[in-house]
Amino acid sequence: MDRFDCEDILELLSGYIDDEIDSVMKQLLEQHFKECEQCLSLLHSLEKTIALSKEAHRRRTVPKKVVNRIYYEIRIRYKR
Repeated sequence: MDRFDCEDILELLSGYIDDEIDSVMKQLLEQHFKECEQCLSLLHSLEKTIALSKEAHRRRTVPKKVVNRIYYEIRIRYKR
């Protein structure tokens, strides 16, 4: 496969982002991104979405009151 159309890109984009494709396919995709602003924009949007999702996950904390409650419930139930 020498060239990709945009539909091919959609099928391979996840593998590209997750670095699960071989170097030849990666080069072909990157060449397409240089020529196709629409696919490049989609790539950037997905990468940004993933980064924001990871950041939101990292910032989520469980309130101390909940942690303490769970800790004491476990101690009570399994203290035999």
